[in-house]
Amino acid sequence: MAIAVSKLYRNCASLYQMQLLAGHKGLGNLVEWVHIVEDQEVSSFLHGHELIFIAGYMCHDDEWLLNFTKELYQSETSAFVINLGPYIKSVPKEVVDFCNEVDMPLFTIPWKIRLVDVTRDFCTRIMHNESVEASVASTIKDIIFKVGDIETQIQHMERNGYKRDCHLCFVNMSVNNVDEQYNSDNMERLKLFVEQIARTSQRMFIAFTYQSNLVVVLSESDMYNVRKFVDDLLGLIRKKTDSFTINVGVSSIMQGFANQDINFENAIAANEMAGKRKVRVTYYDELDLYKVLLAVKDKKVLKDFYQEVFGRVEQYDSENGTDLMGFLRSYLDNNGSPQLVSEQQFIHRNTVNNLIKKIEKITGYNILNLDEKVRCSIGFMIKDIIN
Repeated sequence: MAIAVSKLYRNCASLYQMQLLAGHKGLGNLVEWVHIVEDQEVSSFLHGHELIFIAGYMCHDDEWLLNFTKELYQSETSAFVINLGPYIKSVPKEVVDFCNEVDMPLFTIPWKIRLVDVTRDFCTRIMHNESVEASVASTIKDIIFKVGDIETQIQHMERNGYKRDCHLCFVNMSVNNVDEQYNSDNMERLKLFVEQIARTSQRMFIAFTYQSNLVVVLSESDMYNVRKFVDDLLGLIRKKTDSFTINVGVSSIMQGFANQDINFENAIAANEMAGKRKVRVTYYDELDLYKVLLAVKDKKVLKDFYQEVFGRVEQYDSENGTDLMGFLRSYLDNNGSPQLVSEQQFIHRNTVNNLIKKIEKITGYNILNLDEKVRCSIGFMIKDIIN
């Protein structure tokens, strides 16, 4: 977890006489730690998402400071603070312009402010912020999994800004890695992207990992805001990296803490459906009949129904090297239109009719009958769930 530059600035500006000179658009950047750096060579050892202080002991001229600033930006520094004094008396216009260009917040503090005091304070705030967020995440997990006393847990959530009757929405995200060796790195990047979007919009959120997925709990009463969060997150991922993509499952919005375990499970189900349907995002509220099927706890019931509907067709395909199942799905998806099916399957319209007759002979169904169509449609929905 990290803390937004804007929050540090808001809480400490007057205390340390901090002045924001440039990079206003980057105030949503996240800070994971704080360093004092005086040498350009040291910047190569930074991890990114740090707030950097400099007093300028090695600053020779304006060009040196500009190059130093560019090095910090290349190291993904979140913000830059210059301690004005005997070594850097003023900030060159070129440095200000560059920070504005790349949206890297640039601050100054006067020489009389001791850097050791500022860095200690900032680090303490970061650690406290992480501690609070970890505690809240642990509590919401206990509520979901029904561990401990619910009343005590609700009181803890209230102390941290979550009202007893608050509205919560779960967003379950799975990472699709281009290269599996970077799985853990990509998960950490995803967490930072989530934080950046949430903190920029000043949303209350909780984040934790569950079964290799990232779960984000948004305190939102309007699904429009949830959709905007998801859209902004997907946009940021596309902009910042090509090393991974994500599938997202979004639950309903539910009020209060009592039944959030159901909401949590629904987000998982929506995420699984997103992966199976090969779409980026699935909203549980839009799953329609799938919601009824997903609510069936005994999956054997679904498997037995599927086998009853399609068992003989699958056996025929297996024994004869055909794809009647694929054809039948296309037929149902196109509402039984021979023309649309022939175009999609690259076959003659007469072949469509012949294949329907073959399926009817194998199954004993009348595919033109509405009830039989519904049985087959439900069967394919079950296939999406159990495969």
